[in-house]
Amino acid sequence: MEEFAGYVVLVTGAASGIGRETARQFIGQGAEVIGVDYDEETLGKTKKALGERYLARQCDVSNAGRIEGLSREVKETFGKLDVLVNNAGRAKFLGPVEMEEEDFYYHYDVLVKGPMLFVKHFFPLLKASKNPCIVNISSDAARVEVSNHFLYSTAKAAVEKYTRHLARDLPGIRSNAILPGWIDTPIFGKIGFDREQVEAVFEQVKQRIPSGTIGKPEDIANCILFLCSEKASYINGAAIPVDGAYLCGGDWGT
Repeated sequence: MEEFAGYVVLVTGAASGIGRETARQFIGQGAEVIGVDYDEETLGKTKKALGERYLARQCDVSNAGRIEGLSREVKETFGKLDVLVNNAGRAKFLGPVEMEEEDFYYHYDVLVKGPMLFVKHFFPLLKASKNPCIVNISSDAARVEVSNHFLYSTAKAAVEKYTRHLARDLPGIRSNAILPGWIDTPIFGKIGFDREQVEAVFEQVKQRIPSGTIGKPEDIANCILFLCSEKASYINGAAIPVDGAYLCGGDWGT
């Protein structure tokens, strides 16, 4: 049985990592997925891999005009939106004194402004759904302090707080946040680490994770699909760490 047959799902950052896996799982359960990403080349490859029920749309998630235009397209095509997954992300390592103004916008435009704009412009379409859900991807970084990572961390803390406001201010739409821990995704390469460096970091980090493993994109996607299912009908305003108990491990180091 396809649990999400007839659903229309929009996922940002949907060309790779958590977003791609989330799209794949929703499609596997019968949904139509609008996959939004800034990287047009990777988006095209994902479209080829996931097939006709993956509607690839190149979009800057900080551009209000482009988002509003996309909402009009979805309205004309489907007339509703059942699930909105705000997943798009990016990060840099730099200290508070090194920060330039453009570094602030580099993080907050995508991580905070983007989700807020998508909610604003897709709210009418979510209201047209019988079971509307918003899932915002925050991060364990919202709750721990890692050196030279304050912009990403504070932005993700804002996403967690924003999710609670959505649950209160948008009755009838369930809004939840997921806090991924250490997940093996392409974001590390985009930050500037090669694979050898990533594996070295993972080996160190695993010692601080009670489960002893690094997460995979499907670990987050599994939780997203659960939160959007009827089984989670009474979960609203929650912030759920999916991290192998990393937040419980302590001694995070720097």
